[in-house]
Amino acid sequence: MKYRREVDGLRAIAVVPVILFHAGFTAFGGGYIGVDVFFVISGYLITTILITDREAGRYSLWRFYERRARRILPALFVVLACTIPFAWLWIPPVALEDYARSLAFSVMFISNLHFIEHSGYFDVQSELRPLLHTWSLAVEEQYYIVFPAFLWALGRFVRARHIAAFIAVAAGSLALAVWGASQFPAENFFFTPSRLWELLAGSICAALLLNRAQMRHEGLAALGLVLILGSVLWLRPGDPSPSLYTTAPVLGAMFVILFASGDTMTGRLLSAPPLVAIGLISYSLYLWHQPVFALSRIRGWEEALPGMIWLLIALSMVLATITWALIERPFRTRVWLRERKAVFGASLGGSVMLGAIGFSLVAWEGVPQRLEGKDQQAFHKLITADRAVNLSGMCADGPRPVSDKLCRAYGPETAASTIAVLGDSHAAAILPAFEQITEGRSLRVMQGIHPACPPLLGVYLVKGGAASRKCHDLVKGFAADTVAQGVDTVFIAARWSLYVKGDLTRKSDPFLLSIDPAMPRMSDADYFASFKAGLINTITYFEEAGLRVVLMDQVPQQVRLPETVIAQAILRGLSKDDIQVEITNSFITIEKHEALVRVSRDILMEVARALGAEVMSVNAFFERDGRYAWMIDDKLLYFDADHISPAAARALSPRLEKVLQVD
Repeated sequence: MKYRREVDGLRAIAVVPVILFHAGFTAFGGGYIGVDVFFVISGYLITTILITDREAGRYSLWRFYERRARRILPALFVVLACTIPFAWLWIPPVALEDYARSLAFSVMFISNLHFIEHSGYFDVQSELRPLLHTWSLAVEEQYYIVFPAFLWALGRFVRARHIAAFIAVAAGSLALAVWGASQFPAENFFFTPSRLWELLAGSICAALLLNRAQMRHEGLAALGLVLILGSVLWLRPGDPSPSLYTTAPVLGAMFVILFASGDTMTGRLLSAPPLVAIGLISYSLYLWHQPVFALSRIRGWEEALPGMIWLLIALSMVLATITWALIERPFRTRVWLRERKAVFGASLGGSVMLGAIGFSLVAWEGVPQRLEGKDQQAFHKLITADRAVNLSGMCADGPRPVSDKLCRAYGPETAASTIAVLGDSHAAAILPAFEQITEGRSLRVMQGIHPACPPLLGVYLVKGGAASRKCHDLVKGFAADTVAQGVDTVFIAARWSLYVKGDLTRKSDPFLLSIDPAMPRMSDADYFASFKAGLINTITYFEEAGLRVVLMDQVPQQVRLPETVIAQAILRGLSKDDIQVEITNSFITIEKHEALVRVSRDILMEVARALGAEVMSVNAFFERDGRYAWMIDDKLLYFDADHISPAAARALSPRLEKVLQVD
């Protein structure tokens, strides 16, 4: 097929927003749509190649898959192999097991299935997953397996028939994507059938252009570029994808492919040498950027060094250029591995080797033995001791059933007074503090806790799908049962900032709140108003029933995972004193924590004062020299970055006892 410089420019327009989005620049909140644009380009190129070869009588599946292997695998194998030693040296056992599974699944092109299965609230954070981006390669390769058979079934090329078939399948896929976005948004993102319409959009472009002169239209070509760039700036991380929102960048990519001929203004812009240069290395750049970003965050460099992200972007560009020049281009032009058998043999060998490494690390559970035999045994014991906490909250009779009723956590079945602990996983983390409070008292502690579920009445998570409605109904049930159980005091704890601002790295739209179950797209002011309305609804409901309401201020969220900090220090062979310095330096500053919780705390205090509810804080317990510590006196105070450990919860028991004024 004829080379189109403007398509390489379009690749640059696709990859740059993805990189800026993953770098954490909030202005590029819709940068993830670059992947959708890549899918359209891929569908266009592959369909053109396959139909052209068939019409010319040189169609061969072996030839097609050889091309795919030369295009995809050499650079992929190099990047995957380069991540292994850094993962071994820097990633602690539990997270290494997740990495290893994604490594093995990447070479099998099913890593999207891994991320579908492990996309929950308590799974490894996306920005700490070096191979998260391989999900899109998996989707494309799965498409490449099915699509040639689909074309073969359509027979010789007949434009109207092929376009009709592509549109029919694409419509079904888009309908599935829209349904999935409302019901299972996290899983829908990685689900291949929900992405087929984007690839088929490129196929439609190929069928429209095949055996015809390139179409030309200044207005539609410019509109296409505006739709793509506008989506990058207008869309947010919490907007469902793929969904109807995604039709804008997909249509934009189609308009550029169809109408931006080389002599249009848009075509000339996309053919500019800098954009073409980035487009040529875009595949390698896409492969490198996520491991570079994620590994630097795991190592703590991005937090420690201001402006580090720009150096990481530059490093990704340099690595991509080298990979394109020394790996991608020589394999594609047959400088290396000239014979097809050699290509398939090397592909199989590389897949088996990398897959074996991945599955071995999974079988060895992340190789915790890496931390054994070191001098720093006291620190080693901190991260290998049994410090598990059930972040759904335990009931006196065992694990909490999935129910909208309270269960007894501590104390006798009947008692003179009752406290209800309500909230998300932060409430579960503080729950062990109540065990000591009930000892020797006629006091019963009930709990209604559900992870990642704001304990507020009348509000919905904006991107929760079916889980959002379930959360809403559970909270409503917990509240009703609290009143029915004759509770005296309601104690509510949650990660409040998550529902207003997000986390420390970026705005976390999926956990923002709306009073509308249809989850409309709203402004920040509307999200704040929804949070405030939920607080008012909740406090008013309990106070009108005659209950005392105590709200717990959010405990500090750490910048880095304690387990990662300690494991890395041990693996690097630091002395005990140096490990202690490393630990202390990783504590979050009070200033950074205050910036995170400022909006949610202001709203919390305003509503509490207006309605007569009480707010208590335990944060002074963690304060040390202008920071909030996650380890004090060789005791680990955090289970992860934001949930306190059972040991910390028990140490806080006297503070809660004083505030709750238990007799």
